[in-house]
Amino acid sequence: MVKKRLIAVTTAAVLVLGVIGVWQWAPWSGRAALPSCDEVAAMLPDTVPGSWTVTHTQPDPNHLLVCEFDLTSNDQVYTGEVWISIIDGGDAAILQKMVMGSPCYGRQVPFPDAERYQTVRSCLNLINDKVYATVYALSERRYTHVRASLTGPDQPEYQNVSYTNDTAQRIADFTMTLTTSDEGTR
Repeated sequence: MVKKRLIAVTTAAVLVLGVIGVWQWAPWSGRAALPSCDEVAAMLPDTVPGSWTVTHTQPDPNHLLVCEFDLTSNDQVYTGEVWISIIDGGDAAILQKMVMGSPCYGRQVPFPDAERYQTVRSCLNLINDKVYATVYALSERRYTHVRASLTGPDQPEYQNVSYTNDTAQRIADFTMTLTTSDEGTR
């Protein structure tokens, strides 16, 4: 009798956890499935024209996407790396702490249309001839962290700074609405 109850309780627990799991990751759960890094690389030229090559991935298409890319601008003036991390869903308080508590190397710079997000931080640093731009952003349903390190060796410093900062901020905006091609991309 005890064995039958144990089996019944175990079966019920597995079924409940299964239903919660299906509900959590199902299309109606409110989370948008994230595309692969290759899909993102194919979409990025619409946001920042150039040649995008995936160099590293850590995919989990339901909740987290981490991609590293090499970028060569369309005019081949700027080259460098771009790193994108996206968390879809999650605890808003923890994500808020990630935006506000993450290091901002260099100085904070304004982010256009910052009011579209719950929290956003944009940072810029210059080391030798390489510019590092970082954006942390949080909306109701998504967290993104974009880091770009680009250089245009024959360009004046102010153009390198402007291009890198603009690139990181445009990619951050892009990642906040990104979904799989199955659900329609931007």
